[in-house]
Amino acid sequence: MSQLKVAVLDMNNNLPNQGMRCIFQIIRNFQERDHVDLVYDVFNVRGSDELPDLSYDVYISSGGPGSPLASDEAWEPRFF
Repeated sequence: MSQLKVAVLDMNNNLPNQGMRCIFQIIRNFQERDHVDLVYDVFNVRGSDELPDLSYDVYISSGGPGSPLASDEAWEPRFF
């Protein structure tokens, strides 16, 4: 069985949120129900300017605080 690599992009700027809890629950359910060899890494996009490389199979992004419109935040050029 091959391994599925998932990048979880936390867009909540260090604020607690239900979105990340739900993403982790979905990952756990997928691992348990479908017996998938799944590994994941979490990237704190807005809070720490962390972004994954392109080696992942799946990218899941949470919602986040603030406006969804483009701004001049440091993480945006690399994200897009």
